[in-house]
Amino acid sequence: MPSFPSVYAMPANVINFPSISTASASSLLAIPEELDYVVKSAPADFEPIKGAGHVRGMGFCNFRTDTEAPLGMVKERYQIVQNADLFESLAHALEDAAPARALDGARIKPSVSYGGAQAFADIAFPSLTEDLIQARGNATALTFRLLLWNSFDGSSPVRLAAGAIDGFCTNGMIFGSYDLFGKRHTKGFSQADLENFVGNSFVLFQEKITELRRETFKPIELTQAEDFLKKNFSERRSAQLLERFTVEAVERGATVWALRSALTFYASHNSSQFSVRNTGQDSAAAVLYGRENEIASLFSSRDWRDLMAA
Repeated sequence: MPSFPSVYAMPANVINFPSISTASASSLLAIPEELDYVVKSAPADFEPIKGAGHVRGMGFCNFRTDTEAPLGMVKERYQIVQNADLFESLAHALEDAAPARALDGARIKPSVSYGGAQAFADIAFPSLTEDLIQARGNATALTFRLLLWNSFDGSSPVRLAAGAIDGFCTNGMIFGSYDLFGKRHTKGFSQADLENFVGNSFVLFQEKITELRRETFKPIELTQAEDFLKKNFSERRSAQLLERFTVEAVERGATVWALRSALTFYASHNSSQFSVRNTGQDSAAAVLYGRENEIASLFSSRDWRDLMAA
């Protein structure tokens, strides 16, 4: 395992966010305790031959200051983006760009994977909820959500996604996303760009609701659903998803919306049908949000558009 000096002695290679003067904004979106940890970086060294002494040359090791647990190896140019700074910037963006009372009752679901190497905040806005009447005549409610995804292991960009949560089954879906920083965390941050994305997200939510209302009454044959799934998934996974589609169709009708619900169920739940492999590294959150990104691209694909046009 890489070793590094005391966390209290090492400077951090941290991105400095621009200062924002409005003191009240952070109170609108307080960071959950689970995500309120600090990460620093130290040169990594190793001992090629026991007793011969340590040498450097493995890059830098990012680690949590509260546990001193290593989070990942990165190169020198990689810059750390602290969770608290992201929350502060997002709070100000919401204050400037969100509709009136949008933050009333906002709920944050925090989660981490790999000991904090990846951090997630799933933020639901109950005051922004739209009803959706389904083909069977029953209704569900879609609630606007923002998903903030940070990482400290060099594996992914810092990303903010906008979407919705289906109140009937807590399935999550992503409509669009914005990378605040690239995978290497070297891209410059723009508060103005973040505010533009947040503001546009509320408009996008209304547009997507209109699309989803069309899906709820767009019939689909079992063979059409099967063909779509076989084109986009392995044989085993497509069979699982087709089985899930038949379950969703009982409540929602045999529609494109039911197929969407089967896919979002797969992406949102660590269930017996779509279980996340237990690696002993608390990977469930990362795997599930990775699935959400996977299926988000399907919903904008030509294959999906063909289902609606058939």
